[in-house]
Amino acid sequence: MNPASQRSSETNMTPQKLVQRTFAALFAVLLLLLGSSTAALAHDAVTGTTPANGSTVDAVPAKIEITMSNTPAVIGSQIMVVDSSGTDWSLGGVDVLDTVATQNVRPGAPAGKFTVKWRLVSSDSHPIEGEFTFTATSASTATAGAAVGAGPVVSVQAQPETTPETAPDESAVPWSVIGLGVVLVGLVIALLVVARRRLGKDS
Repeated sequence: MNPASQRSSETNMTPQKLVQRTFAALFAVLLLLLGSSTAALAHDAVTGTTPANGSTVDAVPAKIEITMSNTPAVIGSQIMVVDSSGTDWSLGGVDVLDTVATQNVRPGAPAGKFTVKWRLVSSDSHPIEGEFTFTATSASTATAGAAVGAGPVVSVQAQPETTPETAPDESAVPWSVIGLGVVLVGLVIALLVVARRRLGKDS
């Protein structure tokens, strides 16, 4: 199509076609923004733990493992292994290898129910947290030599129940996208009004 015929086609475009094309373009932009916003909201998640949540093991394990969907950061991550009396048996800091965060457990941990309270920094630098439990039928079988230089066992004082900070709901649509959608709808309505006025003048 040569430039002259293209200009003629644009000149002969009716208001209805103009509105339809504009609406289709705006709708495509809105879908693109929604898709990118959903991807940005996705945070790392726990895919498994060792021991498994709610499981019963023969003895208190020498280490606790939490597997993530992506590699978590070491700095800012913490894992506590708390027994029924409130004592934290975690030893040292959190180690990360690939997608697995590992927390060593102090030797001498008694049999019973344990609550693993974790706070990990996901690959997008957003902290996420949670907890799981397991029960050991016998005490830890780790040797005392593993505790050299580890310092005393820390007792965790009971705290009033609070709602932990959790990652934002990934299914929520951000307000910026909602506001943009409202603006786009208003623009379409304005175009429709202009088109109707032009049709009224032409008639």
